[in-house]
Amino acid sequence: MENSSIQQLFQSFIDNGGEPKVTSFKRHLDKLINEEIKPLCGRSGKSGLEDGWRNELKARFSGRGAKWVKVSVEEIISTAESFEDSVNYIGWIKEAGFAWIRFTGPRVANGVKSAAFEVRTGGSKIDHPKQLHYISLQDLDDKIESLGGTPHAMKLENSATDPVAPKKDKVKNIEEKLQQKIDEQDPAINGIEEVEENYEDMMGDIEELMALENEDL
Repeated sequence: MENSSIQQLFQSFIDNGGEPKVTSFKRHLDKLINEEIKPLCGRSGKSGLEDGWRNELKARFSGRGAKWVKVSVEEIISTAESFEDSVNYIGWIKEAGFAWIRFTGPRVANGVKSAAFEVRTGGSKIDHPKQLHYISLQDLDDKIESLGGTPHAMKLENSATDPVAPKKDKVKNIEEKLQQKIDEQDPAINGIEEVEENYEDMMGDIEELMALENEDL
């Protein structure tokens, strides 16, 4: 019959000069437990196991340009809208048809192991450590893909900084044309037929201006 592990330990203890007594052997076992076993059961050992997924996640996004990822507009829109001064960013991502976020680190969000990403609504070169969007590890592969560069290098933020600027410009142009036509409604300067033609054009501009204003109501 083979000796059990504890019998082998006891024999090793005797062979190394230990007394063949239970109390002596017990003290030897206590010493082994404190020196070799206890460190594996403490915080450091547990921490090593728990941090495994964190280290893997960090490694996944390490390297030049690897932190920037692409997600759908639908994935990020509600998070972006919860931040102040996000109008420009929302305009950019809607124009591009996708959103860009930057990996910042592993997190546990609502008890779920997740990857945290910065939503840099004020510009990709500015840190936004408090503006985070979380994606759980199990959904990560389905929701992200590499952006393939930085938003700045890809000129994704070079569109108009004010998404409503084109509309404002259009209103301004109509108003200027309208004022010009009003100035032309002087029969002393222009003939009657030209005045009537300008009047018809002016009424068309007024209707277009009213339609633009109604869109904002």
